[in-house]
Amino acid sequence: MTEEGGAMTHEFLLLSLLFLLPGGVIWLARPDLRALMRRTALASLPFAATERLFYPAYWTPKFLFDLADRIGFGVEDLLFLIGLSAFSSTAYAIVFRRTPVPCAPPATQATPATPTWSRSARPWLRAAAVVALVLALAGALLAAGVPILYAAVAAMAAAAAALLVARGDLLVPSLLGALLSAALYLGLCLVFAALVPGVFARTWRPSVLLPGRALLGVPLDEILYGLGAGFAATVFPAWAFDFMYAKAARAARRAG
Repeated sequence: MTEEGGAMTHEFLLLSLLFLLPGGVIWLARPDLRALMRRTALASLPFAATERLFYPAYWTPKFLFDLADRIGFGVEDLLFLIGLSAFSSTAYAIVFRRTPVPCAPPATQATPATPTWSRSARPWLRAAAVVALVLALAGALLAAGVPILYAAVAAMAAAAAALLVARGDLLVPSLLGALLSAALYLGLCLVFAALVPGVFARTWRPSVLLPGRALLGVPLDEILYGLGAGFAATVFPAWAFDFMYAKAARAARRAG
């Protein structure tokens, strides 16, 4: 795992494993959030294919089996996205003791004549449409000359903002979720930097829009990415799967 000079070879693998830890704790502590975590993780996986746009333009980590050079992304991307989606989609619910509840009682969500498969597929079609929109927006911005990280963050923020037009009740949760996710993202990066000294200077390319700007040694680009991920991951699944965030006690009464 280390090179001759002592630098770690697979830094991205370590970072991805670190990002899995908060989600693992949340999974064990909050069973009511597991469905949300599964859905958001699954919806996030297509973004692994965008690694070919980040590597090596944005950073130059070494991938297991050199998969980034072979197929454009690696195992690390999948692990990273699962971990990031897990805590960014649940940070608001954890801190403010909220739980997902349907926006409407199940009996009123569809008529009896509606096939079960259609009711089950509809939220995933909505989710797929948003994922496609984010990828298309990021691609358009990239083609216009916007560096990939900023294109990705702008695309996530624009798509989430569009969803807020339909779901204004998610404005405060999404903003708080963005801040909480960015804070946790920063904390994990600080642990990463402590475990692998000099990793950001060695593996990350100089920033384009925020040259040399860092918070506690972590590039502001990374914190910006965590902010955008938290913003999108708080509003996106709630819109796609038609739920809202309610206090746990209130949700228990509603279920009863």
